[in-house]
Amino acid sequence: MKYIEPVKSVVLFLLVMLSVVLTFLIWTYTPDYKFIEKTTGEEILIKPQKDMEDIIRPYKAIFRSDEEFTGTVSNAAMKDMMKAFKGWNILDLVPVNNNLSPNYVNQIISADNRMTIFFTGEIPFSAFNTIFQFTDKELPETTFNRMIIDWSNYNSKDLMLYYISSNNQSLFRSHVSVPNVNQFIKEVIEPAKKYEAFKEIEREGQTSLYVASNKMESVKFTYYIEEITPELFKNVLFPEPNIVQRNVESASSEKYTDGMSLMTLDTNLKSLNYVYPAAESSIRIEPSKLLKDSFEFINEHGGFTADFRYASTSINKNQMDYQLYLQGLPVYSNHVITRMTTIWGDSRIFHYKRPYFSLDMDIEAEKEIKELPSGTEIAERLKNANNIALSDIEELVLGYYLTQNQELNIFTFEPCWFVIRNGTWIKLTPEVLGGVKNGLE
Repeated sequence: MKYIEPVKSVVLFLLVMLSVVLTFLIWTYTPDYKFIEKTTGEEILIKPQKDMEDIIRPYKAIFRSDEEFTGTVSNAAMKDMMKAFKGWNILDLVPVNNNLSPNYVNQIISADNRMTIFFTGEIPFSAFNTIFQFTDKELPETTFNRMIIDWSNYNSKDLMLYYISSNNQSLFRSHVSVPNVNQFIKEVIEPAKKYEAFKEIEREGQTSLYVASNKMESVKFTYYIEEITPELFKNVLFPEPNIVQRNVESASSEKYTDGMSLMTLDTNLKSLNYVYPAAESSIRIEPSKLLKDSFEFINEHGGFTADFRYASTSINKNQMDYQLYLQGLPVYSNHVITRMTTIWGDSRIFHYKRPYFSLDMDIEAEKEIKELPSGTEIAERLKNANNIALSDIEELVLGYYLTQNQELNIFTFEPCWFVIRNGTWIKLTPEVLGGVKNGLE
């Protein structure tokens, strides 16, 4: 018994020393990082990722030379133009007018030796950072939807750019240094002399419309549908896909939820609707950040599953829309959804609505060519239409109307004329032009 106390003291001393040594080792431990493997979640790409230039693309270009207009909506021409702009040095960016009148806009566009490219939506200047080289480090937090290039002084290697915002009624101007101005003239301006003749449709107290003067020929397409499995979107949108519950509510409706967010499928419209209510926010996001966040969110999971292009912004809702295009023309439909919508919330996506199909294969060996009236003829007929005033519309566009055959799993794209009014499209059928309401989205 007389050794118990000394033994206890020795054991206690050893434990204290062991604790000190272990503490010292922990504090001074430096791991050998070369043996540590970084573990990340599996990257999910539904389709290949795209560049911003693929999404920000004009839908029309017109050229004014020798007091005549020519123009094009060719997809190849739009690609060539955007490629030609690559690397331009924007020497300055100066506000000129913040209260543009429609007549002044018409005068700017109608001046000789100028081309105007038209974008569907208002583009933040920062979206052109990968195309232009801006001298200004801080770009204005504003937007434009028309860009005018004045090549009057190209012999002095000096081009002038004008940026018009229809929403803000503003005008900015830039001097531009072009690496090879003669190449620009050869590749962009000279081919424009062979483009179709365009006509200015003047409207009292409003900006003009610019449409093709001759009858149009366009191809009717038929495609197989490739449905994208909803499981891919489930794995992308939910942080823990394994706990997501699926519920088939009807023949045309399915729901997926993890208790915090909800993904709904409409199998008739081929649409997917995702909402994360906790992220809802009323804080307004600047256009440049909104476009960047929206684009990166979709692109990170390869969500641009076809030729989707930036279409419009609703700043008050933090909303961005992307429209489906085929062969350079917009696609509209009452039968399936043809637009992607994102609403940004508190540091993350709040609402995401989109189609969950892509176009697999054009199955028509021999193309059916459709002849359509000229833009000028459509404008004349609109002047006499009972329910659509020419003064009320924002644009007159050639596009495709999409219908589906669910049994054969195919889509048909019919070339048609449309008007854009109050941000929505109207298919111009004989009934509509004759005064019967139809084709509203």
